[in-house]
Amino acid sequence: MQADPLAQLRDIQLPEAISWWPLAPGWWILIMFAASFLGWAVFRLLKHHRSNLYRRQAIKKISRINAQQDLTVNQKLVLLFETLKQTIKSAYPDQNFSSLDLNAFVNILQQSCSVTIFKDLPADLNVILYGKATVAETGNELVEKLMFSAKIWIEKHHTQTKLEVTTLC
Repeated sequence: MQADPLAQLRDIQLPEAISWWPLAPGWWILIMFAASFLGWAVFRLLKHHRSNLYRRQAIKKISRINAQQDLTVNQKLVLLFETLKQTIKSAYPDQNFSSLDLNAFVNILQQSCSVTIFKDLPADLNVILYGKATVAETGNELVEKLMFSAKIWIEKHHTQTKLEVTTLC
């Protein structure tokens, strides 16, 4: 008598599970593209962060000037415009706007910013800055207004535009 043929059967042998490693060539291409894009994005962010260093330094300097209680209004205004001239020299290194007279300098600041700044300035601002006269009690309001406009200019000025110096004769 013959043995039961069903007893001789064995279970189905499943193939080994497909491994995720090594990756298919398409995944390698995708990984290289993603790494290249990530490297480019980090490079651009670092470049942008470094290019705005002068802005951060100018804002800190203006805040320190505003916080100093031992300075007079005239001294604060002089330090403010010195900071603005240093900042515009950093923003436009190929142009010499910092050597302009005060009215032309303020005009350049206004042209390079999309927001309206430095409006309603007193006519005797040159005398206030560089003269021996002291500022009346409205001087603190003038300092606050100029500090506010300076901070706005530092944050929002455009460095890609070509500016023209217009002098009033």
